[in-house]
Amino acid sequence: MCVRVKLSAEIEIESSPESYFKCLKEELHHLPNAASRVHGFEFHEDEFNTQGSVKSWTYTLVGKDETFKERFEIDEANCSVSMIAVGGHMLERFKSYKIICKVIRVSTDKPAATVKGTLVYEKHQESDTEVFKEFEFMITMLKDLDKNLFLGK
Repeated sequence: MCVRVKLSAEIEIESSPESYFKCLKEELHHLPNAASRVHGFEFHEDEFNTQGSVKSWTYTLVGKDETFKERFEIDEANCSVSMIAVGGHMLERFKSYKIICKVIRVSTDKPAATVKGTLVYEKHQESDTEVFKEFEFMITMLKDLDKNLFLGK
């Protein structure tokens, strides 16, 4: 029996919601410059920022080098992007794995915003490990992007 799990966290960001969403959908290939644990990426299909594009990331998780091959989805109306695992180490541990990043404007009269990071995954078996280290990694990457954007101004 597969167990589907969803974890979410909202992080207050200092950069503008527009610049953060633009970074997520168009400039995420700069992530290795913003986050020390992300080493690189490789395009497989389409261009980086297009709906359905496929790319692989290399990164370090708990001292171990890993890869994440994902299909990229953009939802302009909801200011979100999704990365759905199609290969790599995550699919060795989990039946399915999806990262969703959504930028949420807190107030219309201020540039304040949050980014909601969500992991949705299915375990192969109920006894399989949880994604706490992966969840922490995602939160750190979202914070690193904000710091890089905010300090880059």
